[in-house]
Amino acid sequence: MSPAEGTILYLDTATSRLMLAVSHQGQFVAQRNVACESHRYHSALIIPAIQDMLQEADLSVSNLAALAVNHGPGSFTGIRTGIITVRTMAQFLNLPVHGFNPFELLAYGYTQPVSVYIDALRGRAYHARVSFDEAGPVYEVPPALITLKPEGQAIEPDTVALVSPTLNAFFPETGVDWIPDDFFSPAPMLALIKRYHDRFVTGWQAVRPLYLQEPSITLRKAPSAS
Repeated sequence: MSPAEGTILYLDTATSRLMLAVSHQGQFVAQRNVACESHRYHSALIIPAIQDMLQEADLSVSNLAALAVNHGPGSFTGIRTGIITVRTMAQFLNLPVHGFNPFELLAYGYTQPVSVYIDALRGRAYHARVSFDEAGPVYEVPPALITLKPEGQAIEPDTVALVSPTLNAFFPETGVDWIPDDFFSPAPMLALIKRYHDRFVTGWQAVRPLYLQEPSITLRKAPSAS
């Protein structure tokens, strides 16, 4: 049996949308796509949403064969919520984890290299240029945090630019593919598992967030003893 034929739980908490799904025998049997006012709300919603989906599909956690997660980059708080949930479930249930980043999820399905630009706020973007061959993703430009030019970021010739709509001020109106509002990441996760089988699999101990930048907050130092 291929990995995609087992029962898989998908989690994506990297953005303000909580995207969850369950697949069984290579088909989605339940899914959720919830817009949250704050990434912090994911932690309150995620466990009840998972329980609700499994009940809807007449399944339980004991039926799960694997987990799949978007490990970032994206929202710090959101990613932490997803990673902690996946690591806890995978350890407790002894399950493998399929880990993906958003560049792979967004670029999959294109027949040529794709330059992906994801809004990182304050005139910056998470960027990578990726294509796919028979072995998996190939990075012509590895994931990195870049600063966008006010006059518009240059687009590589013969390369599709897939851009967050919130970055429209930095890009020309033509020659750009905007990331669609209805993008649902579990769909390319399932497609990638079907095509590449165990290419993205790891154990719970190795599941790590991909942040690409330091958090925008600093922790206060504890007062020294007098």
